Amino acid sequence: MNKIYVITGASSEIGTAFLEDLEVRSTESVDAFCQYHSNGSRLNELRKECKNVRIHAIKCDLADPMDTDKMISSLEEMSIIPTHMLHLAADRFDYMRLKNFDWDRMVRELTIQVNTLGQLFRAFLPKMSKAGYGKVAVMLTAYTIGVPPKFMSDYLITKYALLGLVKGAASEYKGKGITINGLSPNMIETKFLANIDERIIEVNARESAMKRNVVLNEVVAGLNFLLSDDSNYVNGVNLNMSGGDRM
Repeated sequence: MNKIYVITGASSEIGTAFLEDLEVRSTESVDAFCQYHSNGSRLNELRKECKNVRIHAIKCDLADPMDTDKMISSLEEMSIIPTHMLHLAADRFDYMRLKNFDWDRMVRELTIQVNTLGQLFRAFLPKMSKAGYGKVAVMLTAYTIGVPPKFMSDYLITKYALLGLVKGAASEYKGKGITINGLSPNMIETKFLANIDERIIEVNARESAMKRNVVLNEVVAGLNFLLSDDSNYVNGVNLNMSGGDRM
């Protein structure tokens, strides 16, 4: 089976780390259709470096539903039927107190994360179902488990909405050869946290059960499991990667 990946947020540190690992693990040619927004330089570098993974970089602003529709239409015109979908897209994280609740900001994040995944599901899950095979992994957060931290309402709303979409899709397509799961890691030290005070990141690491934050290769390993045939009996799961902090 020719593996075809559709990856949103592919230019993120998690996305590029996943692609680098996929190149190492692949024993046959793989096509990866990789969405990015503003900075595709690392994807272009990987495209030249990779021998097993053929990277097709697609510039698309997921905050614009019309742009998302164009991206999906272009994939459909190429008769793309994904075997694997990886949804990483998100705006850079920032804290927000409820007294500063901003609906426009909320809608933007819901559009980028939830609308995009819903539109991808609408377009491709029926085709994946007909093919009898499909693996989907969605980036969530450990804060969907247990009591969340303060000042994250917009972030939590978006991630819980994604979790609902994951579970709804997994229920609708169960028994059709498709598994749809979420990964919920603790804080990961990437550029996604660029707006967060370094002291908060340090405190989070110090107070965690593992005395550190999650590292990229651990996140990639979790995604690899959910996208592999080792997870054929895992469906509709929110995989807890909190190091024991949340149960």
